[in-house]
Amino acid sequence: MNTQTLNSQTANTQPKKVIKNLTESHSWIGVIISPLLFLIFWAGAVTLFYEEVKQWAVAPQFPVSIQQQKMPLQQIVEAKLKLYPFDYQEHMMVQMPSHYDPYYKVYLDLIREEGKEDEHGEVASLLVDSQSGETIANKEDFFLGDFLYQLHYNLNLPAGTYIVGIISLFFFFALISGIFIHAKKLFRHFFQYRTDKNRRDKLLDLHNVVGVMTLPFTLMYALSGLVFNLAIVYQIAFVVFIYQGDQNTLFKDAGFTLFDEPRIEQPLDMTAAYKIIEETRKRDDFAVSNVIFYNYGDEAAIIQIRGDNLSHFSQNDEFFYRVKTGELLNKTDITNYNVFRKGREIIATLHFGDFAGVDVRILYFILSLAICAMIVAGNMLWLDKRSLQQNVSARSISFIRGLSVGGCAGLVLATAVAFLAERIIPASIAIRADLMVYAFVISLLATMLLAYRVDNKKRYIRQVIFATVAVLIITLVADWLMFSEQIIQLWQTGFRSVVGVEVGILLFIAVGVFCIKKLSVHSEANVEEVTVDPILE
Repeated sequence: MNTQTLNSQTANTQPKKVIKNLTESHSWIGVIISPLLFLIFWAGAVTLFYEEVKQWAVAPQFPVSIQQQKMPLQQIVEAKLKLYPFDYQEHMMVQMPSHYDPYYKVYLDLIREEGKEDEHGEVASLLVDSQSGETIANKEDFFLGDFLYQLHYNLNLPAGTYIVGIISLFFFFALISGIFIHAKKLFRHFFQYRTDKNRRDKLLDLHNVVGVMTLPFTLMYALSGLVFNLAIVYQIAFVVFIYQGDQNTLFKDAGFTLFDEPRIEQPLDMTAAYKIIEETRKRDDFAVSNVIFYNYGDEAAIIQIRGDNLSHFSQNDEFFYRVKTGELLNKTDITNYNVFRKGREIIATLHFGDFAGVDVRILYFILSLAICAMIVAGNMLWLDKRSLQQNVSARSISFIRGLSVGGCAGLVLATAVAFLAERIIPASIAIRADLMVYAFVISLLATMLLAYRVDNKKRYIRQVIFATVAVLIITLVADWLMFSEQIIQLWQTGFRSVVGVEVGILLFIAVGVFCIKKLSVHSEANVEEVTVDPILE
């Protein structure tokens, strides 16, 4: 064999070796991050309807009467200041009602109790009826939407933000390696799904088709996840090496205005501040989302008004006014914006899908569920391949299989249980948010532990789906038994998100019933094969 032939064979072998190594890395990284990645995408899918879920949880409990005369914001705020020990050295934020949410949310920094080592006191988060001004609950009492949102971006763990950032980094590598692995067949097998082949071919086609079809979506999510969750890393580097520890200058260059003027202890009537707020709320091209008060009731008082500019894509405007003079101190709008901040806002808009109507969020939701299916299919492929290899222990195979089945199916069941708990736990119970979290965690852990005790995984999945469907049906029944009049009243007054969430639950029930029937058919087919084969022999 001559030298030219050897060089040719080596040249042909090297790309194959690279692809083989990429495939191995791709599969191992996928299996390692798959449980948390499934959790992030599943929680993110539900979080796309964060505002609707919040309204579903709260509005039937405390319906707002639109016939009642609306109480002025100033009267509401100053009534709350008389009831709570507000620390006037700190700021106060008021989140405005919207077409999703008919309540004010008032956040008061309270005076730090003596003996406590915390730099700041507790924060009172009040849910206030926009018509009567009555405090109906603490915002944290209805925790379902926030709990799922926190699962999405920090796993409800102390260092969860960094963990999600690292997972986003590995997920990005898995996407890029997947592109290289399937580069030659990317367009030729773009829509290939072999229904007449064996189980492995079906799983492989499902994994590949979903991966290719959702590629722009997953790349956007991986990159935006890196920006949001690992931003603190390069912020620290910038502060230390570029800004020499000057964090305020960094924030200023990044487009974030900070006001830390001290109080001068001269009282001031805040009526002028509320006039500015009302005038801003009347603008047709601007939706006020929240207002922050600095040095409330003092001549050094400043208000910060933030909201969405409805005339431009992903444009969040911000205005600072000095209350005493009405002077505009600073503004961030389409004519005066920071490139870094604008870029981050665009990424956030794309990430949450709130740049258009509910139809875009439904599309995002379907894509997120498809990615969850792709993750499960990838795990099944890994298990099928490793179960045939003698160098992989049966214990590790059993562990991954139980984690895939129990973790993924358990998350779906636990979410359904959390919805039921959010609905049936009385609003008067002070620890209702904790009880909802306990219900979620217990149902998830129980499902995962049982997955390791059951041999027939397919039948177990069918049982978990059946339990999920049963819990969702009970949730809908409880909805109408407890709040039928309120739900009808909310629909008539234009707050229709409650019914929208119920329609979504109904669709999940329908999908669950379909999956149960499909799994039952496959189980019967497997039983027939087992019973018929001995006779044929």
